[in-house]
Amino acid sequence: MKKVMCRILPVLAIALVIAMVSGVASAQFIEVFNTDYYANNTTSGAPAATLRFSQHDSLSQPQFSSECAMIYVFAADQQLTECCGCPVTTNGLQEENVRTQLLGNTLTRVTPNSGIIDIVSAPWTGGCDPTSYTPAPEIDSWLTHVQNKGTNGATGFAVTEGGGEGNEELLTPTELSILQNDCLGIETLGSGFGVCSCSTEQTPFTGVH
Repeated sequence: MKKVMCRILPVLAIALVIAMVSGVASAQFIEVFNTDYYANNTTSGAPAATLRFSQHDSLSQPQFSSECAMIYVFAADQQLTECCGCPVTTNGLQEENVRTQLLGNTLTRVTPNSGIIDIVSAPWTGGCDPTSYTPAPEIDSWLTHVQNKGTNGATGFAVTEGGGEGNEELLTPTELSILQNDCLGIETLGSGFGVCSCSTEQTPFTGVH
């Protein structure tokens, strides 16, 4: 019996360590992060891209009946160029023009042609502050992609769309801190530049539909 226990105990110890590590990892990674790309934003003759996002699942989580899409727009060189927080209600649909609303007021006054847009879900707390919040589910987003002229035989600029649940990523506390602090730096030093704008068609509310 002692020999059997000697063999079992190390296995149990290893299993316990794995379980603890897995628990820590799951606590540090939150699936509230959507990321997508934009392209041909300043290309002559190209249409503007559109970012759409919606909030769901508040019927089971009424505390999230209104949420914020915390938006961070990067240039292709990885520099954060604009950030803002936009409200959306349950099953509501917000639409933002990438060229005029998300890249019309860049920090450097230089408008990038391509880059990345990150969106983090957060609860509505009377406002949407992209520099300070605790993430929460459940915002989905879709972004149109303006492809190069002539792509796949198109005579003009083909437009495709990506997003939805397939674009949801795991967000670490470190990544969240970098996004919030970089955005705070923009708001502090940008003199009004670097802050994107939101559509006003939705009115946040509290409570369940």
